[in-house]
Parts: sequence; structure tokens; C-alpha cells
Amino acid sequence: MLNRDPYRLVEHWGTVHHLQTHPAFRGRGIGSALVHELRKIARDELGLEQLHLAARGGEGLEDFYGRLGWREIGRWPDALRLAPHDTRDEVLMILAPL
Repeated sequence: MLNRDPYRLVEHWGTVHHLQTHPAFRGRGIGSALVHELRKIARDELGLEQLHLAARGGEGLEDFYGRLGWREIGRWPDALRLAPHDTRDEVLMILAPL
């Protein structure tokens, strides 16, 4: 899911929410294809200049998105509590230019 904020100061970027593949189908290039298509739609159809997302730390997502041109711009330490003894950082990432 890709959201675009209509607020004038940030109308040039979008936020990516809930981009994921089923675990049984990972490692087949599906996630990369989804990210490439999302980037194309954001740039060519929506006229966006950059995309932002927040990824769950500890899952290797920083490396996945990094291979696709995204870069980490910050973290919210211990922002996500998956279970009583499993707390993860939320990793803030940006893709720019599109």
C-alpha cells in the first residue's frame, strides 16, 4: 500500500505501508519486483520524488531494501514489541530520487 499525503509541504513524497510477500514465496524475486513496480508507479503515475517506509528491525529488511537503492535515515529503538521478550527497532528508510 502506498499513501500520499495531500499536505502541501510533503506532497512530493509517499509512504509505503505493508509491502510483503508470503514466507513460502520469498527468495524468488517477487519482493524486488513489487518494489520496482511501486517505484515506477510512484514516479510515473503519481509524480512523487521520494518514498519513505518504516521496516521491522532484526529481519534483514535493511539489507533487502538497501540492495534496491533505499537508505536508512534513522531508527526508533525498541519501538516494536512482537512478544514480551521480543522488542525490535523500527528502521526508517528513504528512496530518493525515484
